[in-house]
Amino acid sequence: MLIVEDDEELRDLIGDLLEEEGYDVIPATNGKQALDYLRSTRRLPLLILLDLMMPLVNGWELLRTIKSDPWFSALPVVVMTAVKRDRPSGASAVLKKPFKIAELLDVVLDIVGPRGVPGAPGWCI
Repeated sequence: MLIVEDDEELRDLIGDLLEEEGYDVIPATNGKQALDYLRSTRRLPLLILLDLMMPLVNGWELLRTIKSDPWFSALPVVVMTAVKRDRPSGASAVLKKPFKIAELLDVVLDIVGPRGVPGAPGWCI
C-alpha cells in the first residue's frame, strides 16, 4: 500500500498499523514523491491512501494524474481528508479525518481483502 500523507506522525501510525495487519507499506510525503515511486516501480501497490492537502503535488492533482494514466488508472485510491466533502471523482472511498482504526481497516478489507491478494500478477502484497 502506498500511503501519501505529509503528516509524518499520521503516515507512520497508518503504516505501522497496516504492516501489523500483514500489508507491505510504501510511505510518501507528498504527491510528487508518490508519482515518482509509481513511475519507477514494476510492482504497483494494491491501494493508495491519499491525503488531499499536501505540498508540491497535492492529492487532487495526484488523483487526476493517476486516473488519467492507463498504467495507473485501475489503482484503487482512498482519499483521507479533514474537510467534509463528497467522494472525489476517481476515488474508491473517503476517510474523514480523524478516522478510527476500525474504519481504516474496514475500507482496506473491503477494497483489498486480508493481507492483499496472493498471486495477483504485478501487485504488492
